[in-house]
Amino acid sequence: MAVIIERAMGLDKITSTDISRQYSKVSKIVKNAVKPLEITKNGKADIVVMNPEMFMGILELLEDYQDKIAIMEYQSNKENIEFISTEEAFKDVDSGEYSKMSIDELLNQ
Repeated sequence: MAVIIERAMGLDKITSTDISRQYSKVSKIVKNAVKPLEITKNGKADIVVMNPEMFMGILELLEDYQDKIAIMEYQSNKENIEFISTEEAFKDVDSGEYSKMSIDELLNQ
C-alpha cells in the first residue's frame, strides 16, 4: 500500500493508519519535507511532525525574535526605568551576620 499524502494549502496531510503501516516511508518523507506534515486521525488533525533540522531552525528563529522583542521593549521603556541603589532594594531584608560583608567577601564564602 502506497503512502498517501494529501497536498493542501497549509500543511500536507497523512493518516495515522498510513504511518502505522509504513513508518519507514513516512519517516523518509518527513525528513525530506520542506514544511511540517499534519497527521490525521479519523479525518481530523491529530499531531504535526517535522524533521529535526527544521524544528531546531524554528526554535532558533523564535529565540532570535524573543531577543529582538526584549531589546525593543527595553529601548521603548528605558526612559521610564528608575534605578535604585542596592541599599534601597534590600532595606527591609534582614541579612544577619552577612550585613557587614562586602560583595567580594560574600562571593568568596
